[in-house]
Amino acid sequence: MKNSIAVIIVTYNSTKWIANCLRSVFKSEYPDKFDVVVVDNASEDNSVEIIEKEFPEVDLIKLHENKGFVGGNNVAIKEVLRHKYEYMLLLNPDTIVAPDLLSNIVKVGDRSQVGIVQGMLVLGNERSLTNNMGNAMHYLGFGFVKHYREQVSDWDNREPFEIGYSSGACMLIKREVIEQIGLLDEKFFMYHEDLDICWRARLAGYKIMIAPKAVCYHYYEFNRNKEMFYWTERNRWAVLLQNYSLGILLMLGPILFIIELMVIIYSTMSGWLFYKLKSYVWILVNLFAILSKRWKVQLNRKVSDDQIMKHMDIELKMSEVDNDILKQIVNPMLKFYFRIIKGVL
Repeated sequence: MKNSIAVIIVTYNSTKWIANCLRSVFKSEYPDKFDVVVVDNASEDNSVEIIEKEFPEVDLIKLHENKGFVGGNNVAIKEVLRHKYEYMLLLNPDTIVAPDLLSNIVKVGDRSQVGIVQGMLVLGNERSLTNNMGNAMHYLGFGFVKHYREQVSDWDNREPFEIGYSSGACMLIKREVIEQIGLLDEKFFMYHEDLDICWRARLAGYKIMIAPKAVCYHYYEFNRNKEMFYWTERNRWAVLLQNYSLGILLMLGPILFIIELMVIIYSTMSGWLFYKLKSYVWILVNLFAILSKRWKVQLNRKVSDDQIMKHMDIELKMSEVDNDILKQIVNPMLKFYFRIIKGVL
């Protein structure tokens, strides 16, 4: 059915959130058919019992192991592809959607060349403030939230616009995008998978948009810890190695080396050096898989790196980090080097 949509939610010990999330989804004012698929990643609480008891209409897939955010979503996406849905909406369990979210986000998805759309993420506990109006994709592979804790009222009348990449917390993907570029990359398990799929979609010629009128309340908690540092650093390098052309990687070599030294110094001072070194080990162990994926991505490429870099951020402006070294030393250096790259291109 045209415009039919499957809402995909991956749960793992999500008792605190899942009932309110599902209630909001089923209150959606959407004119066409939509269904809800929940994949449970072997929860150890009573998430499954809540879903089975209160939401029998949910297509519940119970896994016997934790496949992570990526693996869980891929299980559901494969199911959705078999049933010929036009769209799939990846949704975090710690969200509540506005009644018109599905209608508004699909309107943007229907536009020509649009492949992925993010809803406007609003802080669940402070609903006058934004959580995420699109993520920044930095040219060195870093990803971070943009427009954090801004007034929601400032965005009420904004038209949809292109963003660096969509947050996986509320991400609409067209069926044709998955058919063309493939599933989420399961090597990532979690973190940077949303950056990667948006980068690959853009390489295939699709636009990545945000729909400001598609409101999703997100009970977001910033979590910066050693494990997260490990996942994001290893996955950042995998994304870079897979998605950039060889020429750009060679040109970026000097600045990547400098920033890498800075990351090592930072991780040493923070007591996270083990996790940084662990990320290098993972890259080496998985190098063949990374290069195999790279071959597929580059084969599917329709857009040049010059065009991709127009949608990338030059400076690092992370919402939870206010650092004078970043502002006065790192960012001016990053801006200078980016100008050199653009000049060559």
